[in-house]
Amino acid sequence: MAKAAFDIRLEGYVPANRDAVVKLVNQSTGQQVERKPFLDGSLLVRDLDPGNWELTVTHPNLVSAIDRRVVRLFPQDIPTRVPVVVPPDLFRDTPIRDIQDADLAPVQQQAGAITTNVGRLANKAPGEVIRAEDWNVLAAAVADLARAVGELTRLVSPVGHDHPEIAEKFAEVQGNILRFSESFGRSLLELRREVESQNLRGRLTAVLDKGAATTAVRDRVLSRVTELQQSTLVTTAQWTPLIANHSNAAIREVLELANEQGTGADDFLASPEVSGALTLLQTFSAVGGVSRPEEELETYRRGVAATGPSLFRTL
Repeated sequence: MAKAAFDIRLEGYVPANRDAVVKLVNQSTGQQVERKPFLDGSLLVRDLDPGNWELTVTHPNLVSAIDRRVVRLFPQDIPTRVPVVVPPDLFRDTPIRDIQDADLAPVQQQAGAITTNVGRLANKAPGEVIRAEDWNVLAAAVADLARAVGELTRLVSPVGHDHPEIAEKFAEVQGNILRFSESFGRSLLELRREVESQNLRGRLTAVLDKGAATTAVRDRVLSRVTELQQSTLVTTAQWTPLIANHSNAAIREVLELANEQGTGADDFLASPEVSGALTLLQTFSAVGGVSRPEEELETYRRGVAATGPSLFRTL
């Protein structure tokens, strides 16, 4: 088979190119290739089999991947171009905007001029006439002083005033924390779903073994768990109906398996393996209407409280 090449270009935020890592996984053969791009974001990966590859671009400063998707490598001489957009907001950490201090020199100069102009009027002798010229100088000085005071109150207000540079920084930090918490929350939820799916698989396998289930029943039950494990990246609104439906179906399978035990059905249902699995399935079956991640996590906590620690933890 003729080999082909990827021409991957990271675009959007140059400083991220230095530490970014690009990983390619062949969907058919499982071959993995991990490379770092040049500082300009370009990366040419040659000698690859044409077909579908999973592309993952990560950065050590980020919890989630910058980009993750399946790309097709075409069997052609020209490298297949794959642009990867790196949003600058992912790395946003701008310094606090610098706002210049208020310039009080004009006010000070005007105050100095007023002092000089009025100073020469302060040497009148008793009985000396105050001329119109002197009065006008004094009136002008008072007017200039009023304007200077007005300007001073505008430049330096003793009453509360805005600090837009601080407000902007607070908004940025809040946004960074929000994005991190959302990303961390999604990762935690996905990990918890994987743990709960493994726990459910272990409990159902024990039930199937105890009931001597046929291969058909075993495949039918465990395939539902497999589907759950393959769907851990969906939203809570999509996940909860899925796990509720599969749990209800699994409950019916367990009850049918109990009927097949004949006179030993009650003992079968009362055994720790079966009762624990049914309790867990009933907990999951009641979660169908949940749409918020925190409610989904609370369901798992109730499941642990009702059935004990996950079997997956003891493996």
